[in-house]
Amino acid sequence: MLERAGAHAGPLLDFAEADATTWTPDEPYDLIVSNALLQWVPDHAARFPDWLDAITPGGTFALQVPGNFDQPTHVLMRELAGSPRWRDRLGDVLRHADAVLAPAAYLDALTGPGTTADVWETTYLHLLHGEDPVLDWVKGTGLRPVLTALADDPDAREAFLAEYRDLLRAAYPAGPHGTVLPFRRIFAVAHKEK
Repeated sequence: MLERAGAHAGPLLDFAEADATTWTPDEPYDLIVSNALLQWVPDHAARFPDWLDAITPGGTFALQVPGNFDQPTHVLMRELAGSPRWRDRLGDVLRHADAVLAPAAYLDALTGPGTTADVWETTYLHLLHGEDPVLDWVKGTGLRPVLTALADDPDAREAFLAEYRDLLRAAYPAGPHGTVLPFRRIFAVAHKEK
């Protein structure tokens, strides 16, 4: 991603690789954006004070995280991974329902002396196509830790995917135009006063 983004860099825009669990800006920024990252960072709101301190007066810190950890895609995945058959191999590889904060908690974490914030959530209704489109969708996102944990055992990987596929088919039945996957996103934009 950084390589592709680098093509857009210029005098007012740059990109740098950093570890979000420890990164503290070493210079002021007009804008810091985090898109679909913070759900992977435990206790990410604890990083906000350092990031907000680095925002220039009149600047902005914006974030987007998925808000679907309480939806069947993730609940069923965690339940299956924690079941007796899979618990020993997968019981601790998935993020929990608290991987992201409630919108009100983001508002609280981003609002303070000299900083205001707007926080909202939107549910996108993705119309997916294919035999197992929800499974295909989740393979590229939330299911990645399971696929990584089972990468050395193709039979176990396929067995887990078969069980999970059946659960997803029941939770997200195909309709006449495809399979609808409601996907909630949480957005927050914090503004530093001038």
